[in-house]
Amino acid sequence: MQVTTIGLDIAKNVFQVHGIDAAEKVVVRKQLRRSQVLEFFKALPPCLIIPMTDIEPAFTPLISICRELETPAGYLDNLWLIPAGGIVLGECKLVRNPQSRREAITQALDYARAICNWNYEELQRGFRKSVGTGATLYDTVKEKAGLTELDEEQFVDAVERRLRASRLMVLVIGDGIQEGAEALTSFLQLHAGLHVGIALVELSIWQGVNGGWIIVPRVPLKTVIVERGVVVVDPAGQLKIERPAVDKAGKPRVSSASEAEFFDQMEQRRPGLPGQVKSFLEELLEIGISPEFRRSLALRWQPSPDVVGSLGYIEPTGKVWTGDAYGTAKRLNKPAAGDEYLQAIARAVGGTVRHHHVLGADGRLVDVAALLNHSDAWKQAMTQFLSAIKPVDYQST
Repeated sequence: MQVTTIGLDIAKNVFQVHGIDAAEKVVVRKQLRRSQVLEFFKALPPCLIIPMTDIEPAFTPLISICRELETPAGYLDNLWLIPAGGIVLGECKLVRNPQSRREAITQALDYARAICNWNYEELQRGFRKSVGTGATLYDTVKEKAGLTELDEEQFVDAVERRLRASRLMVLVIGDGIQEGAEALTSFLQLHAGLHVGIALVELSIWQGVNGGWIIVPRVPLKTVIVERGVVVVDPAGQLKIERPAVDKAGKPRVSSASEAEFFDQMEQRRPGLPGQVKSFLEELLEIGISPEFRRSLALRWQPSPDVVGSLGYIEPTGKVWTGDAYGTAKRLNKPAAGDEYLQAIARAVGGTVRHHHVLGADGRLVDVAALLNHSDAWKQAMTQFLSAIKPVDYQST
């Protein structure tokens, strides 16, 4: 077994490892406990690890599709997909000075622009030509991800939607990226027509005392997405210009690539729901709850640098997990407040509480749409919950 690339999905206690060889064949697919991680990598031959969880968590698990993908702009070094349809491009360069760094990013964005002019079938043809196979993108992702179920129609539609919207993630990977990369922000505005997130991945390289090399990736730059205005073509061919979202100061609101990916996935499954969720999130900012986008949407609360809590999280499917709220209350020695919060929102939707999770009237995890139908009650329950668990030192400030 010769692993060449590892995808590592990092969680609190369990790590998902996905490894491929030079022929893009899956050779490692396993879960590791935190205590097993170091021993696993100590025994592993040298390979490339993409820290995608640190870059944009929504783009996991990262599935390697092909290398040297021929595009109208040249040959792209790496193409990855995720089972939910997200697209990640990788360009590897020696970028030892600002000029070469700009050139590398320009080239990567040119690849992005070229690929976003394709449809799903054209992307699949490019993939087949690159690896010399007749396999489909769907079969490749399903096999490499180790999935027993993956809806083919939804997958194809998800990839097609991202190509059509020019929404993807670009990684520029090199060994000479330095701090100060944020100065590239104005340069990136030249490519504002693309809804891309960009990350620079620096590879720090050391030679071992007994031979061999140690290569450690880190991320000195992640961009945010700033929307100025969106031109939408509806199914009837009518054009509509949507004004960009703004913050309280009237400036265009910034978002991460993970946020865009989360809402893309939700919109595909539940058309119209993202707009309702976004409106509610704006209201929650008033009481100190902010969204944190990973593979799911966490409702984060941080009243002080030393206290970080969660009121639960929302999946792209719309399911709401509330156990984190009880966990937050318990850590602050206020478990009764956690119980009362869960009971309050269960009463609002006519549901029940089981194992610190709110279930809807159907006995399943409560759906965010059901909670939004009672948004005032949900927000009031949150306000009372935060007041009850707020640390004493913070209350006196």
